[in-house]
Amino acid sequence: MIEMLKQTSRFRWFHITNMSASDEKVLLTDHGLTQQVIGYANDKNESVRMEFDVENEETLIILDVVSAEPEPVLTRPIGIVLVNDNLYTFSHRPTDYIKKDFLAKVDQYSGEELNRISAFQFLLDGLYSLMTMYGDEITEINRQRRSIQAQFGNRKQLTKHTNDLLHLQIQMIYLQNSLANNLIMLEQIKRVYGQYSNDDELNHLELVRVEVEQAHDMAGLAMEVINAVSDATGSLGNRDLNWTMKVLTVYSIVFTIPTVVSGFYGENVDYLPFAHGASGWWVTIIMMVLMMVGATYLFYHYGFLKK
Repeated sequence: MIEMLKQTSRFRWFHITNMSASDEKVLLTDHGLTQQVIGYANDKNESVRMEFDVENEETLIILDVVSAEPEPVLTRPIGIVLVNDNLYTFSHRPTDYIKKDFLAKVDQYSGEELNRISAFQFLLDGLYSLMTMYGDEITEINRQRRSIQAQFGNRKQLTKHTNDLLHLQIQMIYLQNSLANNLIMLEQIKRVYGQYSNDDELNHLELVRVEVEQAHDMAGLAMEVINAVSDATGSLGNRDLNWTMKVLTVYSIVFTIPTVVSGFYGENVDYLPFAHGASGWWVTIIMMVLMMVGATYLFYHYGFLKK
């Protein structure tokens, strides 16, 4: 679906969602976009990059934004095309919210101010709103991580905590990768558009770049903390496993005592104490119990049953 969401004296903004074959035909014939650029801009799996077609005066920008549907991935690409002083944004269902962010930024301008800004400056204002969402997402991940940490005392949930931390690590990998790529892409935009942009546009571009850089630093720090907490969780799990194995080893030794004692008496060896007495059976049982208790005490005394 093609929507014209804004028209000023300097540019028009078209937003394309879930592009169909008929939409593509309209963009080719009525808007003069090339098929190659349309294909790249609408690709759900396109990598972050920027291309400038001098011959057709087309600029293609692909960048990652936070997905409204975080499963299975947290970030998804959107396509942006600048051609003939017009702006085209391409999205799919998980990223269709971007038009609301752009429109919310536009509402801050008066009619006269909006007519003065270029399509490039309008784009930068929208990108700033989209990039701030990374900081919000990192803050939410930190909140979830703190919640998991607060429940470390519940050892029964240790496996669940480990899985939750693994999920947070995967989310942070997507965020870190997207932020790093977006940062490189913004530097490329600055190199390409720097000589054609005025001071106001360059200031807006720098604000977007700083926001992405700060989010990238936040993501790196958050990832380090999550990794440290995940390692601590693994250490707790390993400690519990080691203690369990140690206890099992101790009791395997303790329960060997009845086997040894009954084995001697079961061979009908003469001259064994109490072997021929009427109460010999009970005496041997008492002997086994006392030896087992004594062995358990020695293991406990020397710390074999302590975590």
